[in-house]
Amino acid sequence: MAVSQSLRSSPVVIEKYVDLPATSDTTVGVSVPAGTLIIAAGFEPSEAVPDVTTYTMDITDGTTVFANDLNFDNTAAGTIKVGTTAGVITTADTVDIVTTISGSPGIISGRLFVVAVDVNESVRKAAEVDRDLLA
Repeated sequence: MAVSQSLRSSPVVIEKYVDLPATSDTTVGVSVPAGTLIIAAGFEPSEAVPDVTTYTMDITDGTTVFANDLNFDNTAAGTIKVGTTAGVITTADTVDIVTTISGSPGIISGRLFVVAVDVNESVRKAAEVDRDLLA
């Protein structure tokens, strides 16, 4: 059986602009529903991140780390860094940023994003009657 493209889930970008605190912390990120496959996650700073001892981040739902130890120390504004560890969100949750900072970078604003696909069964398959009517 061939499934038309219109019946398949397509990847979408879910994003949120956040202000990251000047010290190591967790910042609440994007909300994602249950049954979402995250295939990539990343961050783009709106301003330059200064040269400090350490400025790394993990992007995680608390179970899967989608982007691990992204190094933003001494990074220009607009630089996009991405992690590609995939994982399924089984219950509605948020994908957050966990920063590890040594030094005094100040507050860093930027865009958190995830590339996600809805993998719930209900969106992948049309009912038999619907397919027959389309034919």
